[in-house]
Amino acid sequence: MKQGHSLGQRSFSEFRYRVEVNGVEVEPAGLVKGEPNRVSTTRFTVLTWLPKSLFLQFQRVANIYFLFIAVIVCMPFSTKRWQSKVFPYLLVLAWTALKDLYEDMQRRKDNRMENARSCWRFNWELKEFELIAWRLVKPGDFVCTLCDEAFPADLLVLSAADGHAFVSTVNLDGETNLKLRTAPKVFSSLQMKNEGASLSAVPSELASLVSEVCRQQLHVRLATPCADLAEMNALVSFAGTEDVGSIDYAACDSFAPRGCVLRNTSWLLSIAAYTGIHTKQCLNSAKVSGKVSNMQALLNRCVYGLLAFLILTCCYLATAAKSMSVHTNWPERFLAYTITLYHVVPISLYVAFEVLKLILGRFIDSDQQMVDKAGIGAKARTADLVEELGQIDFIFSDKTGTLTANEMRFARCAVGDVVFGPFIADPLGGPVLGQLQVKDILGEPSEPSEQSFAQNVLWFFICISVCHTVQVNSKDMQYSGPSPDEVALVEGANSVGVSLKSRRKTELQKEEIVVCAPSIGSGENRGKGRVTDHVFVVLHTIEFSAERKRMSVLCQHEGVIHCITKGADIALATVLTSKLGAKEEDHLRFFSEMGLRTLVVASKTVDPSAFASWESQWLTAKGSLESRTERLAECGAMIEKDLQLVGISAVEDRLQEGVPTAIARLKDAGIRLWVLTGDKTETAVDIAYSCNLFSQGMELIFLTNSADVAAASERLATAEKSIKGDSNCGLVIDGRTLQFILEDHDSSTTFYKLAMSSTSCVCTRFSPSQKRRLVDEVRKRGSSITLAIGDGANDVPMILGAHVGIGLRGKEGSQAVQASDIAISQFAFLVPLLLCHGRRAYRRVASFLCYYFYKNVALAFGDFIWAHQNSFSGEVAYPEWLSTSFNAVFTWWPVIIVLAFDQDIPDSISNAQPRIYTEGIKREWFNIRLFALWMTSAAFQGSLAWILPNFLFGSFDYEAVDFWRASATSFTMVIVIVALKLALHDFKRCSLSCLLPIIGSIASYIIVLFLLGYVPLGQRMQPNLAGDPPVPGWIFSNATPILVIALASPLALLPDAMALLWVRKLHPSPLFQIRSKNL
Repeated sequence: MKQGHSLGQRSFSEFRYRVEVNGVEVEPAGLVKGEPNRVSTTRFTVLTWLPKSLFLQFQRVANIYFLFIAVIVCMPFSTKRWQSKVFPYLLVLAWTALKDLYEDMQRRKDNRMENARSCWRFNWELKEFELIAWRLVKPGDFVCTLCDEAFPADLLVLSAADGHAFVSTVNLDGETNLKLRTAPKVFSSLQMKNEGASLSAVPSELASLVSEVCRQQLHVRLATPCADLAEMNALVSFAGTEDVGSIDYAACDSFAPRGCVLRNTSWLLSIAAYTGIHTKQCLNSAKVSGKVSNMQALLNRCVYGLLAFLILTCCYLATAAKSMSVHTNWPERFLAYTITLYHVVPISLYVAFEVLKLILGRFIDSDQQMVDKAGIGAKARTADLVEELGQIDFIFSDKTGTLTANEMRFARCAVGDVVFGPFIADPLGGPVLGQLQVKDILGEPSEPSEQSFAQNVLWFFICISVCHTVQVNSKDMQYSGPSPDEVALVEGANSVGVSLKSRRKTELQKEEIVVCAPSIGSGENRGKGRVTDHVFVVLHTIEFSAERKRMSVLCQHEGVIHCITKGADIALATVLTSKLGAKEEDHLRFFSEMGLRTLVVASKTVDPSAFASWESQWLTAKGSLESRTERLAECGAMIEKDLQLVGISAVEDRLQEGVPTAIARLKDAGIRLWVLTGDKTETAVDIAYSCNLFSQGMELIFLTNSADVAAASERLATAEKSIKGDSNCGLVIDGRTLQFILEDHDSSTTFYKLAMSSTSCVCTRFSPSQKRRLVDEVRKRGSSITLAIGDGANDVPMILGAHVGIGLRGKEGSQAVQASDIAISQFAFLVPLLLCHGRRAYRRVASFLCYYFYKNVALAFGDFIWAHQNSFSGEVAYPEWLSTSFNAVFTWWPVIIVLAFDQDIPDSISNAQPRIYTEGIKREWFNIRLFALWMTSAAFQGSLAWILPNFLFGSFDYEAVDFWRASATSFTMVIVIVALKLALHDFKRCSLSCLLPIIGSIASYIIVLFLLGYVPLGQRMQPNLAGDPPVPGWIFSNATPILVIALASPLALLPDAMALLWVRKLHPSPLFQIRSKNL
């Protein structure tokens, strides 16, 4: 406690409790200034909005380039008016800045609503609870939460109705099952005196509990806040006692996170632990994806290439001007031509690019093909990567919950030499064999040997009914828990008469698990179906982790201490008194080959003195706020040894609907599928066959069970020889072998070649870090585009590491979705996502980039040719305000509308014809050769548009009206040519989505042309178009320019039409073949 510090007339010593966060004491809530629980997700303030938005915009090289143009256009030597370049540039900057402001205002609105939510907080002045806004909650505040109310901060539970509380965490982790929350044992004496008080009277009744807590001088020490949802640690004690025996430890099950909701519990009293940005909700808030698509990188390279081309061209033109006259100022002439030709890099490029991808992202959000049974559709969390979906080479998929439904059912088990099962009911009805087998053994054992075996079978089912984290509703005997596997095991035991009856707290705050099981005996008890309640007092639980791959419960039953452990066979093989025998290995292999998930169950009795010695070390480790997880794991391993095998369980996890069909179509699309799982090899291979990842007759290459790097390299070399000339093979590799392979550079290179030669792969016994490492290895070795899909927290590393991360909404929380770029509900939805949206998005974005650069280069060639005609004087070829409006008004929006709605084939055909997708894998819609063809076409058509009118009725006199008539006619030809070019490359060129934007583009040009020629303001802006008659009137009232525009514009596109005809008729792609057959 801080002594001697006071505020006004009140001393801190008046508040008799202490709260420390990360070793720093928090002052009592009534005296803390500010609003630490205020949440803000905004990016700007009123003062920082414009400067910060501009700073972010200038991270793009193109914006720096346009700023350079805006500066030099204001110089005296500029060939164009500064207004025509500065104003459009400012409009682009303003557009992005206003968009940033609008998005930030929406975030501010959401924040205001969140911060204004109300809760009950204890008022030190009034000595009672009062309703306040969430933003006013501070660390150390006492908070009262009523049923169905949300928690305003991360709260440490002090007391609850009935001694425990149920919390819905669906808003935080997506899990729908309720979580049990209990107070640390040190608070067991805190109970509301009037338990029957009405809900509205609860806050006033709880005031006495707050006084009791303060009277006992509560001291809470909190660990450093972290994002891990499973990591919330605190040490609590009363009266300043610091010895180990008097300090209680609070773990995650004693905390109620912000945003979660109290359910099925009247009230909860708690103390605010973490507030504001330190809460789990804020630490796990979605971050904007930092990934950059390959197309974006190609776009940047195209911009750099065109800038280099512009510099070289301007150097050439300035040098030519210098050769014509020694008095020419070379730097000024260079900058003058830079101003003239600057639009080869269009100023509206990035804005139009973002708008198109935003529209494509909305198409994904609204697709009814990807709406699940709950009515939830796909969500493109970022639209920046939509075109990547059309170029996927590798899919890396989790198995459990991704390919399978994560709906576990107890299928079989083995005790001793006997295999029981199946326990899954026949859809046609009839008895369940496994239940009959077990009940028969437990019901009437007569011989001593039979009784002994029956006791072993009974103990197996009791073990799986005790070693778990499942909760039971005693009223209807419904089970729920965070692990579907555990729920399946408990339900399986219940089906044979060994039932988890209740899970409750005793008066001493000990947890009791009551298991109702049949009595085994002879004589008068035999066959009479007598049952007995077995009470197990849970002493300690050693929790499951991905590293340990097992969990243990230390419990006391009839005075005997038991250690019951269940986990993966590789995790328990080293802690058993003897190795797994041949029979057990056969059972595991048998279950795995059926595609079942196996767990080994073991137990032992613990000597009380040995337990006491171990418990003191356990409590010390449990009380650690630093490296606690590692210390607990080390301490747990001390007791988890010399275990006796009890039995083996096998759980079925059925495939999701449509998975086999989806995988078959994705493989037909040329995509390589890799399944990464922590399961046994046999289990994973069986699932691979059942889901069409592997087909019958396919050669399988096994890279498993390697003892060292040399053994892994040898297996790899053998596999490389056997796979030559045959790509229809599957690969099977385990995590240990992969680790050895990646340690050697040559081996990892060979492995990548092997991966490219195989169509599919199963990776077994993989940890989350190995999943990420494999994705990184594939990414760095070549240009392959990767996609990772998963539903759990263990899939987050590979989702973040892949080019595109897909989060599956499932039963393992929302961590995968929060880390993903796109969220879907079923694996089968990958088919429409990739084959429809991805394929079209890639083609549309590729066509957009080619066309957008094409139209600007076509316009620039008029200026380039004119420079040669007028002796490199630096004068512009086209009316200035027309060329300024070319991108800003005439051509930027039609390409977005046309390409956004350009649907080549219906979705049903696209899904049924996956071979079309190979065009994206081969990058056929955007590559150097194709981009060069577009630029060549731009050079030819832009040159023709300039030369023909100038040859027929133009003039080399820059001041003559004939020059400007020919110039305006040439510009009109460019407008018509680029519009027709867009229609020519559109698959739905006769649809309204194509015709209306093209007509609108030409119409908007004509309107602006006549405004500049006839309206006084326009004539002042562009005096070259004035005259008698004005240039616009002359063009559209004379046959010669009309005929030139009408005949020469289609003629300019004749090479394009012939090339398209040649490609589509003589060398048609799969897309054109299917269109010709079906449309």
